[in-house]
Amino acid sequence: MYEGDEYGSDYEEGDSEIFSSSFKPSYVVVAIDTHPCMFKKKSEKEQMPFRICLEALAEVMETLIFKKDTRMWSPFAVVLAGAATPLISFNQSVLDTVKFLQVKCRQTDAELTSQHQRKTALNVSSFFLTCKKLFHEIKSVFHKRTLLYLSNDDKPVTDKNARFTAFNEIKTFAASQIEFQIIPTIQDFQYKLFYNELFSIIGNPKREEICTDKEGLAEKLSSLLMVSIMETRILFYPFPDDTERYLKCKRFAYTTNIQLYNQYMTKDGKKVINTDAPPDDQEYFRLKSEDPNQEHMRFDALEKERLMDSVTPKGLTLAFVGDRQIGYGHTFFNTQILKVDPTETLPYFNKFWDHCVNSKKVLVCLSKLRQPDRPRYVELIPVLCNGQQMFLEKRLPFGNEIVMPFKYPFPLPEEEVDDKRKLVIEQLVEKLTFDFNLKMLPDVNLQKKKAYIKAKLLDIFPEPVNNVEIDSTALDGVLEEVVAEIQAKFQLTDTFKRKAPQHYNRRNKRGK
Repeated sequence: MYEGDEYGSDYEEGDSEIFSSSFKPSYVVVAIDTHPCMFKKKSEKEQMPFRICLEALAEVMETLIFKKDTRMWSPFAVVLAGAATPLISFNQSVLDTVKFLQVKCRQTDAELTSQHQRKTALNVSSFFLTCKKLFHEIKSVFHKRTLLYLSNDDKPVTDKNARFTAFNEIKTFAASQIEFQIIPTIQDFQYKLFYNELFSIIGNPKREEICTDKEGLAEKLSSLLMVSIMETRILFYPFPDDTERYLKCKRFAYTTNIQLYNQYMTKDGKKVINTDAPPDDQEYFRLKSEDPNQEHMRFDALEKERLMDSVTPKGLTLAFVGDRQIGYGHTFFNTQILKVDPTETLPYFNKFWDHCVNSKKVLVCLSKLRQPDRPRYVELIPVLCNGQQMFLEKRLPFGNEIVMPFKYPFPLPEEEVDDKRKLVIEQLVEKLTFDFNLKMLPDVNLQKKKAYIKAKLLDIFPEPVNNVEIDSTALDGVLEEVVAEIQAKFQLTDTFKRKAPQHYNRRNKRGK
C-alpha cells in the first residue's frame, strides 16, 4: 500500500483499461525427418507420416491468421532432415507460410516422396547445428525455444564416431536455451536404441509422446506456442473509507470471447477508418419498472451520470469476509483471476489469501471499473495456480438475475425396479456415452466469418461450412440391440396410436 495516484492514473474509461503484458513469444523449429519410413503407409486408408506432419503444421498456421500481431511473423521454422536450407524460416510472414503449406498439402504422395525423401544416411550432428543456427537468427527476446523433431527412425546413427559427435552437438543446446523433443507417429518406437542416452546427456526428462494422427500432432504444436493474455491493472482497497491505502493487483481471464482482429475487410481493398460519432444531446436512458402498466422513467446523459455512484473508488473495495455464496461449478457471469502485481512490495495480498484458506472464508468486494458507475458485488475465492497464490473472482448475482430451471413433478414408481431392467438401462447409458469435444458443436456463424476472412487474406474461394447434423442411421445401428431388449423387458410396443389434438373454447360455426 502506498499513497499517490501514479498507479491509478493508468485507468481510462472503456477498452483502454486493458493492456497487454510484457509478452515474450515462443519460437519452435519443427524438424521433419525424410527417412524412407516417413513416406510409407501402414494401410491404404491411412496417410503417410510425412503428409501428417505437413497437414498438422498447416492447420496450426491457419489459426495464426487471426492472431493480433502487427508483425505477423511465423513462430515456426521448418527444416527437413538432410536439407541445406530451411523449408520455412522465422522471417517469413504467416500468410506466405500458409500459402506455401497449402501448395505442399495438395501435392500427391509420389510428388512428396520424389522431392523430399533422402537417399543417404543423415549426419545428425550437422543437422542439429543447422537447427540451432535458425534460433540464432532471432535477435528479439523470447519466452522459450523448442526443437521438435518428428521422426519414426529410432536408430538414426549406427557409427560410433557419428554418435559421439551428435552427442557433443546436443550438449550445446542447454547454453543456447533450446529444449529438445522428439515426437514419433508409430507405437513401436524404441527409445533405448539412441534417444535414452541423448536425453540423459542433455539433462531433459524423457517424455514419450506419440502422435499417430493429424489432430494429435496439431494439438501438440499449438501447446508449444506462448499465448498472450490481456491483463487489467486494478487497485484493491482493504478499507472502505480509506482510498489512500491500497494494493496493486492484476486481473485477467484465460477464457474470453473470440475476437476476429482481421474482420474489417473491404471489397475494393481500401483501408477501413473507424470514427467515433459525436454524443447526441437528445439521447435518453430508460429505467424499467416491474409494473407493465407504469411508464418507464426517462433520463438524459447528465441525469444518468448524477444517478451513478461516484463515492466508491474505481477498483475492488473490501466489503466483508464471509462464507462462500456460489457453489462449486456454478458460474453466472464470466470468471476472472486476480493476482498480486509483481511491483507490489508489501505482503498483505498473501496474508489475505492465507487468512481465507485457514478460516475457509472468501472476500466479498465491490467491483467498479469506471467512474461514475454502479458497483457490483463479487467474491474472491482463494486458489493456487501454478504454485502462485491467486483469487478466483466470481460475480454475485442479484435475485432477478438468477433463473432456475423448471422442475417437472415426476413421481417415483412405488414398485421396485427389476435388476434386469436396471442392467438394460445401464447398457443404454454406456452406449450413449462418448468423449465430448468442443469441435463437435462448432459455431457455424463464426466458421463462416473465419472462412470469409481467410479467403480474402489468402486470395482463395471461401471454404464451405457445413452444419452439424446427427447421423441417425449410424446411431440406430449402435442402439438397435439395446432398444430391442428394452422393448422386451419393459413390454413396449413399436407403434403408438396418435391422439387427435383437442381444441377448447372453439365453436363450430358451420351452417350458421
